[in-house]
Parts: sequence; structure tokens; C-alpha cells
Amino acid sequence: MAKVSIRRIADAAGVTPAMVHYYFGDRQGLCDAMLGRALARVLARVRTVDRLEDLPGVMMETLGAEPWTAVLMVQEVLSERGRYRERFVGEYASHMAQLVPDLVRAEIQRGRLRSDLDPPLVMLSVIGMAAFPFVARPILERVFGLDYDAAFVERLAQHTRRLFFEGVRA
Repeated sequence: MAKVSIRRIADAAGVTPAMVHYYFGDRQGLCDAMLGRALARVLARVRTVDRLEDLPGVMMETLGAEPWTAVLMVQEVLSERGRYRERFVGEYASHMAQLVPDLVRAEIQRGRLRSDLDPPLVMLSVIGMAAFPFVARPILERVFGLDYDAAFVERLAQHTRRLFFEGVRA
């Protein structure tokens, strides 16, 4: 984001730079809006998940559809100077921290998952397995010659689902 001008962004969007400034204020405001919109979609989709087994696919499909989201999260949330960190924690991560462990507990109670699992750690594992391939995408594409098209994202989601859930099933 820091390397591209507001004029170039406006041209790509088919609007004037004045409109970008009017609606978003500056580049950081635009970045916040983009990340907020993408994360709101992820959270909304996660809220529809009633089986933990569906979570990796939902996350990966969402990140695959908007590949810039993972990179922006690293820059604006995870980096030491991430300006979006507090908003991310308050509006998104705290909700995920309630939803996912509740799904894990429900699956344990149904006898579908091992009873010795730690729900918050299960959440960390699922998120790590689902998000890392998108955070590391620029490197993985070059090293492994991957093409992150819809078919690959679906194959990766199925693989991750199998890999994870074969280890946690009761």
C-alpha cells in the first residue's frame, strides 16, 4: 500500500483521487476500510459454521478469494507497528476466540473429537494451518510453482481438513 499512489488506486477503481480522500481520508483510511471489509466477511462466514470440520475450508476460500488480505494482515495487524492491531483484536479476534473453542467443545461433547483437546489451542492450530499458506503465498508460489486458483484452494482446504481432523477425531 505504501508504494502505490492514491491517484493510481483511484484510476484502478475508476474514481477520482478526491473521491478516495472524501470517503477514506488517506491511504491508511483506505487500508483500514479494505481490511475491515475483508475481516468482517471472514467473521460473518465463520459465524455460519456449525461444524468445526468446515472451518478450514471457509477460512481458505475467503483468503483465496481476496489474496491481498493475508499480506495486509501481516503488515497492519501482526507487525510490531501494525496500526490495525487494536481494532483487529477488539472487532474480530475476540469474536473468533469465543466462536471456535465453543465449536470444539460442542464436537467433544458429541463424541466426535478427542476429549483431551484444549479448545483454544485447537483454534490456534486450525487458524495456523488455514492462514499460513496465504501469508507465505509469495514464497510458496515461487518455491513450489503453485497457482492459487480456486481448484488449488479447494484441494488445499480438503488436504488441511483431512490432515487436521484425522489427528483430533475421537
